Amino acid sequence: MAATARTDAARDARLLSLVAIGTRGDARHLDQTLDQLTHRATDHAHLRPHR
Repeated sequence: MAATARTDAARDARLLSLVAIGTRGDARHLDQTLDQLTHRATDHAHLRPHR
């Protein structure tokens, strides 16, 4: 249960970071962050087998 709580907290922290970046109004930083997340998610999906 503690691992799930840590995973949820990390996800919430990433979401908060995205919201903060989005509210600053600098589209370039938002685009860079979204690119990083997209690449990270793609790389991560290749590492984990589908269930």
